[in-house]
Amino acid sequence: MVEVYKTYKMFINNEFVRSESGRSYKIFDKNGNFLANVPRSSKKDLRDAVKYSKNALKSWNNRSNYNKGQIIYRMAEELENRKYEIINELKKHNIDNPHNEVQKSIDRLIHYAGWTDKYSHILGTVNTVASSFINYSVPEYVGVVACITSPNPPLLSFITQVIPAIVAGNTVVSIINENPLPVLTFAEILKSSDLPPGVINILTQHNNELIDHAVKHFDINLIDYIGNDKQIIDKIAEGSSINVKRIKIQNLDPQDFFDDYKSEGLYWIEKFIEIKTVWIPQSL
Repeated sequence: MVEVYKTYKMFINNEFVRSESGRSYKIFDKNGNFLANVPRSSKKDLRDAVKYSKNALKSWNNRSNYNKGQIIYRMAEELENRKYEIINELKKHNIDNPHNEVQKSIDRLIHYAGWTDKYSHILGTVNTVASSFINYSVPEYVGVVACITSPNPPLLSFITQVIPAIVAGNTVVSIINENPLPVLTFAEILKSSDLPPGVINILTQHNNELIDHAVKHFDINLIDYIGNDKQIIDKIAEGSSINVKRIKIQNLDPQDFFDDYKSEGLYWIEKFIEIKTVWIPQSL
């Protein structure tokens, strides 16, 4: 009997695509057993993903915050329905506690679904000024966010990093280097969740070769990296200075992603927004 391996593809603009270069690389488990061929994303794939992300900003932010919450809650429902499939994908990468990771991923999606119509009321404020103006501050999205995702735990780290970014109104290009299979399968859930095209894009890279291109891309507004690889951090710091894009760097241990205090909440949304202040003159 011939074993049929699943074909994994990148997720760009709500479509499953191969790399435009036609390249792929092999994924193995810790024992050296072949798991799958995964697209090796190119610089053009990154440009395409950023283009679609930028185009999606308007359509995503035309959705009501309540509707955004419905979409994210739908992701949780679909993940619950397909949890054993995702658990199996995690097992392929020999991930510890795959059942716990999927359950925590579901819980985290529900958590952020509840924040969509609340965060702006907490982070916004009316300011007292000593003049004839009304002055208030409102949170707004930053733009296109490139998320360089931690490889362990693969699914939970992806959800922890990407979902707060879209809650805040941004669109995302997620770049994955290791343990990509659970996230690429989760993209099938994104496809069926009514998420508008281009809001979340997923690229798989080989040996971190996309990072240099991402940090220098002028249409990426923020680089978000979870990890402690000094070489990657130096690339982010140097490349982002070209157009003075924002950078967010955090170092979390794998177990920290399971800690609600460290890995969810308003702070995770706040890092993906900017505060804009509006002055409205009043007659004396």
